[in-house]
Amino acid sequence: MSRDILKARIMTVMRNLPPMPQVTQKLLAVMRDEKSSANDVTKVLSSDQALAGKVLKLVNSSFYGVPQEITTISRAVVMLGFTGVRNLALGFGSVEVLRKMTQNLDVEGFWSHAMANAVACQSLAPYANRRTDPEEAFIAGLMHDIGAYVLASAVPEKYKEIMEAEGDIMQLERDATGFTHAQIGQGLIQFWGLPEAFSDAARYHHDVKNACEEGNTLTALVAMADVLACIHGGNFEAPATEENLSRLISTTGISNEQFQSALLSMDQKMEDMAAFMAISGAGRAADALPEAIEKRISCVVTTDQDRREWVETLLKHFGHELFPMDAYFNQGAGSESVELVLVDPQCLTAQQIDRLTKYLATQSADVVMLYERGTSVPEAVQSYPNLGFVFSRQDLGKVLMAQKA
Repeated sequence: MSRDILKARIMTVMRNLPPMPQVTQKLLAVMRDEKSSANDVTKVLSSDQALAGKVLKLVNSSFYGVPQEITTISRAVVMLGFTGVRNLALGFGSVEVLRKMTQNLDVEGFWSHAMANAVACQSLAPYANRRTDPEEAFIAGLMHDIGAYVLASAVPEKYKEIMEAEGDIMQLERDATGFTHAQIGQGLIQFWGLPEAFSDAARYHHDVKNACEEGNTLTALVAMADVLACIHGGNFEAPATEENLSRLISTTGISNEQFQSALLSMDQKMEDMAAFMAISGAGRAADALPEAIEKRISCVVTTDQDRREWVETLLKHFGHELFPMDAYFNQGAGSESVELVLVDPQCLTAQQIDRLTKYLATQSADVVMLYERGTSVPEAVQSYPNLGFVFSRQDLGKVLMAQKA
């Protein structure tokens, strides 16, 4: 099928996109009216029993920690505020719309990634150096890849090929269809008449240069949350490069400790929010790996302190126990129990690498090199398996299981 035909099919789907549910449209209209009151919002929300019930269930959950049960919509509106009610309606509404669309996508993988991004975005928002509403961040994260759902509906066979191919997802989409999921997502969100910050986040979350420009705080948060979502688990998208991660860290001002806190809280939050939004599979934990692969005693070999902290943060999240580098090479107590060594060859001299590889050859630990694809590294380490500096537990698991095969 030619690209022109694929493009025509996508445009047909875009022209026939379903609107947001009527109750969501009414809520948005009421909230855009400066004369509207909490009573006006309550009336609209009360007209849809299903949405009203979900709002009451959420406001009484552990997310809000209210001391007494809230039993009326009017009180829930006061508790959540206009923005909170709007964001809930948008979240439930977008899920309802997409369910009506035919698609040939890994639905659980899509929603699991979307929910992971949303939860990470919500968790990181309070730490960003520019104040962002956590509930708004959640919705931006939930919707960031919505264009992929549309593409999968319009050209299911071709999009399945794209998802199964290796390489830059945006370039693969552009080459095959003339569009990217980011462009389509922006168009859909604009069609729904949602705030520009949401459409910008969908359009530019893969464009780190744009996301890091002043005033694009929400987009930068969604891009940063995408990194955490990929690390956390799931193979819907590939993790970012080290360069892009560094730029996002600098822009958002989020520390390593805050990353780790967000990662540690993701499992339970994903399950809770997926249950509230009735998204099957979205709260699933990352695909299980054999315990012998996942829970290891590991040592990170690098003289770059920032890289060390980052890699150790990931390993701790994956359940690894860390062993000090100096103690490992000095054969300190317990060094014989180290099962995995991750090496950053870019910070080592040729002589250090020569001594290192000779030493590692005498050890039983699995060895993985850390460098980005396309990076020039000494020939002595090119035979070892490698990972980029931003990797998921699945990425690491695949490397380790391949070594065992």
